[in-house]
Amino acid sequence: MENNTSGFFILVLFLTTFTTGFSQFENLTIKQEAEVDLLLQKKIALDKERFETSYFTLQLYYGNPTTANEILEQSQLKFPHIPVELSFETPNYKVQAGKFKDKLIGLKTLDTVKRTFPSAFLLNRKQSE
Repeated sequence: MENNTSGFFILVLFLTTFTTGFSQFENLTIKQEAEVDLLLQKKIALDKERFETSYFTLQLYYGNPTTANEILEQSQLKFPHIPVELSFETPNYKVQAGKFKDKLIGLKTLDTVKRTFPSAFLLNRKQSE
């Protein structure tokens, strides 16, 4: 039993000696061109603008105005907590529901909406100003 204990202490002494003796120091110097910083700042600004102006919506219908109005009324009755809008894009009408910043929330809502509107899909939109 004493042999195992002394072997254990030798192993611990060996590991602590070599891990501290051969460890690396946290001294790091990075040299980069000023253009890299400029490009990084432009990329951050572009991503911020894209995030602020884009969103996800559920498209429930695309077609004639009569059916579009029916789908609009059905969706407002079935899902009163989701804002629904009717818009016109030549030559058809669109019924779209919700504005989601987070794609995952849009997909979860889509799963619920598809039970009533099986042809619904998630659409990435950009806000018009």
